[in-house]
Amino acid sequence: MSLAGTSIFSNKQTRLYGEIAQCPDYKSLENTLLGSVAKKIGAETSTLLHFQRHSGKYTIGHNLAQGVGRDTHNQYVRKFHRSDPVILNREPQILSQAPSDAITDVYRLSDVCDQSDFVRTEYYNDFLKPSGIRHVLALAVKPKTTNNDLLVVIGFHRPQGMRDFGDNALRSAISIAPIVGSTIARLTFKEKLAQQNLLSDNLKTILQDTGYIILDDALQIRDLSESVQNEVYGDIVFLMRNISLAIGKMAQENRTQININSLRTDIDRTALNENINFDIVSTFSNSGKKHFLVKLGFVHTNVAIAKCAQEFGWTLRESEIVITLSQGLTNAQISQTLMISIRTVENHLRSVYSKAGVTSRSQLLRQLLKSTPAHHFQHFT
Repeated sequence: MSLAGTSIFSNKQTRLYGEIAQCPDYKSLENTLLGSVAKKIGAETSTLLHFQRHSGKYTIGHNLAQGVGRDTHNQYVRKFHRSDPVILNREPQILSQAPSDAITDVYRLSDVCDQSDFVRTEYYNDFLKPSGIRHVLALAVKPKTTNNDLLVVIGFHRPQGMRDFGDNALRSAISIAPIVGSTIARLTFKEKLAQQNLLSDNLKTILQDTGYIILDDALQIRDLSESVQNEVYGDIVFLMRNISLAIGKMAQENRTQININSLRTDIDRTALNENINFDIVSTFSNSGKKHFLVKLGFVHTNVAIAKCAQEFGWTLRESEIVITLSQGLTNAQISQTLMISIRTVENHLRSVYSKAGVTSRSQLLRQLLKSTPAHHFQHFT
């Protein structure tokens, strides 16, 4: 029996299609797609997993869950997706020959594995069974990308004691698959554009006293700022040690971004303990090659700013200027934030520097570090 081309959504179908099509990002799919569609097809829980394939392995980017416990979902993200037969045992098959910007497929767990063998697997006994999940209906979407390296799987679940998903559930999922595929493709394209622009947008806003490093997927340095070359943030050995640890943690937790702090002690050169912030984003170049953008900065607290304001006699407006400056804003951005002219910002900064006995942002940030209470530092271990 052919299931394609039929639907049980009746008069609510158009509205549901519209809600899905208008979702601006992945997070917004949680209620519209996972909640509403799960209810339509009689699923008790549902998930959305966004897989990126690299060197033959998948890592998880976006991951949403509806009704699934946080611990259970985290277990899947950290470990069990690697042995999920829904992912491993079926390459998405084309449901329709109509032109589309994504391949969509609908199938059940029972369609891709032998049940008598499956119930003896570690995946079933250590994950599905303890989680209460017995039946899975997958809606797989493979957006058409340059490297064909993305796979989004929406999983709908039923527990032990309920029947497996039948023809009605399959019809519903098949009916909704084209609009889901189109939406996923649109969000993918939107994110790809953002990733391609990420590097240039960030580098345009880098200040003289901030730093960046660009690494390839082998953690080889491809570019770095002058401030990093001049060891404003410490030597390369110190930086790469922390960056490598952080990227390892990203991979372990299937994350695409991480932010850490690390204390650098360099008594011989500066006699200061400097807490360095590492903001690391995993992204892709225009050619599709993976790279890491590392933004570096000094860590401080508003406690230090208040202490310095009292010590140096900064006015309230000057203290506001220091707060925005220490957040990495340019003079133009400070002007917009505080709704004052750039010339006024510059005048206030000259006064701040003069009262603190410094001549640059770098020296001012170091002064703030000296005034930051030790218990405000976070150590990366």
